[in-house]
Amino acid sequence: MPRKERWQADSFSWNIALAPTGDSGSQFHTKNDPNKPLQRQNYVERKGAVDVRCSCVDVVHGFLSPDSDVLCTLIVLDFRFDSRKRARRIASVHIDLGFSSLDPNSPYQPEVRAISPDGNFTVAPTTQTESSTFSGNLGISATPGPAPTLSAGISIDKSITRDMTYAATVVGAKSLRGRNFGQPNTASWTLLENPATETGVPVAMRAAILLEREDEELFQCSVTIKARADWRTTLESVFGSTPPDDPVLFDPTIESKRTDYDEMNLAEAFKQLSTVPNVTFRKGLPEQR
Repeated sequence: MPRKERWQADSFSWNIALAPTGDSGSQFHTKNDPNKPLQRQNYVERKGAVDVRCSCVDVVHGFLSPDSDVLCTLIVLDFRFDSRKRARRIASVHIDLGFSSLDPNSPYQPEVRAISPDGNFTVAPTTQTESSTFSGNLGISATPGPAPTLSAGISIDKSITRDMTYAATVVGAKSLRGRNFGQPNTASWTLLENPATETGVPVAMRAAILLEREDEELFQCSVTIKARADWRTTLESVFGSTPPDDPVLFDPTIESKRTDYDEMNLAEAFKQLSTVPNVTFRKGLPEQR
């Protein structure tokens, strides 16, 4: 089947859900441009009391290294979680990106070779002093008998003071989804707010995914973003159920429009991305002078 017809023949949906019903604009779902259906830049866009966006910075198809014949794809994504109203925040976010061949019967499926950030990280730690008080009573009880003794007691209070450190958390992992064999096919991230400050998850995160491929055939991505909002945002019904977004389709024969990454050495390009800070909290506007 010709390539253009083949991507139209299959359907593969991905979605984002935050609440039962939505504000105006939250029903919008992202579609592929009929004239340019492959590798769109805007993956997710949901608007409400809290905006959620996922956009593709770049996709580069090439090789793992100059002396390797391993086919790879480097995907760089930006996630944004912006509050539009006071006292609104997202307390936690879970992101899944699953990759598969456009042909479900193909023996060759994309594999997630590496992701960034990968592992468990703490962000913007804070320290606060916490005190605990314990009370007890030490006494002598009266004993029965012809000459009972009177009871006496002493109250004892003990206070313990200690400094506790809390932080926002980012956890990245590779995993298998939809099958129980082979190499990981899913990249996932979980963002948790600082439980002490309750200021929400980071407003921005840049993520990188290095895929290993067996061929030059089209492949696709399933994206799911789930979030837990603060109670005010939840009652306000930030986002609602939406129709499935169009699938994200990738064509390894498309060249990158940027020159930031060497397509013949994507392992090195991924390494450079992994050393750059990729999580951002709120920033104030620079002062005018």
